Amino acid sequence: MITSLTDDIVVDILARVPRRDYPALSLVSKQFRSLVTSHEIYVRRSVLSCTENCLYLLLSCCGNPNDRLYILRRNANGNRCLVHISSLLGVPSGESFVAVGSMIYGFGGTDDDRTPLSSSAFSIDCRSHTVKPLPKMPVPMADTAAGFLDGKVYVFGHCSMKSEVMVVFNTESQMWEPGLIKPDTSPAETWHYGYMAVMAGKIYTRHVLNNFVYVPKENKWETDEVLNSKEWDEGVCVLDDVLYYHDSCENCLNRYDPKERRWGVVNGLEELLAEIRTLYWTDTVRFGRNLALYFLKREEEPSSETIQKIWCAEISLGRRQGGDSWGKVEWCDHVLTAGKFCSVKSLSVMV
Repeated sequence: MITSLTDDIVVDILARVPRRDYPALSLVSKQFRSLVTSHEIYVRRSVLSCTENCLYLLLSCCGNPNDRLYILRRNANGNRCLVHISSLLGVPSGESFVAVGSMIYGFGGTDDDRTPLSSSAFSIDCRSHTVKPLPKMPVPMADTAAGFLDGKVYVFGHCSMKSEVMVVFNTESQMWEPGLIKPDTSPAETWHYGYMAVMAGKIYTRHVLNNFVYVPKENKWETDEVLNSKEWDEGVCVLDDVLYYHDSCENCLNRYDPKERRWGVVNGLEELLAEIRTLYWTDTVRFGRNLALYFLKREEEPSSETIQKIWCAEISLGRRQGGDSWGKVEWCDHVLTAGKFCSVKSLSVMV
């Protein structure tokens, strides 16, 4: 009976359905398949406040020039798993990624094996699971890091062995802004990967030799020695202007509040942390009002690295009397069995 209704009415109905059911709905008819991937249904979901926070994961496999994109879904038995987006067979391999609304933006990569510099830029539309190229970066860069603030993506990296710059991509116009932003500190003397976090209207960047804080509204550079007293990396996430990351050496979940200018540890996670394989890869990402932590289990350390099990835990966060930060594990599931991989990037997208 619903198929006899007009598209406008069907869109209004389908927009209220959880997005995890869209793959099944697309099998009902050609009309449904077209509507659940249409721009109109996602506009309607936004108007109805039916948008959902979805977790995506980009997996870079060793020896493969393309990344693989996965989405976290819930099985019929209640467990979560990462499902490969099979329609995206060739996601470009980027160096840095940032989520903005329903989009994922990627920058850098390998234009030419003879140089680490790249001007590549592309976007992934998580509503239709399609990739499109963006205008090339104003200057080729290496070891890029990216962050989003006030409608703009800031991309920081090396443009030469001794020069670092930041370029700005406007997500509304889909164009690069003119000019380069250069740190007013001494440059690094060699290539180093950089990391970025955005908190309270400021852009924090860190790598081995130099650490910068940029304030876009005032067009000025600052330093934050307290923040950079810890070796936080690309596995960080920011919730309510507080930075979180898993310290694989100390095996703890650290937090940094720029207003208080002090580090702290999230308590109450001892049982979960005891299961994490330390000195290996971990990644954190905002998941609604909570935090998701990806990791490998200590007890499952393989004799070879050809097969690895990726686990994910959702952690709710809160403060107790006295100001201590506490976490609670809402669930913890084995979400993916993967071959040998070089890097993983998790992203929180609204669709």
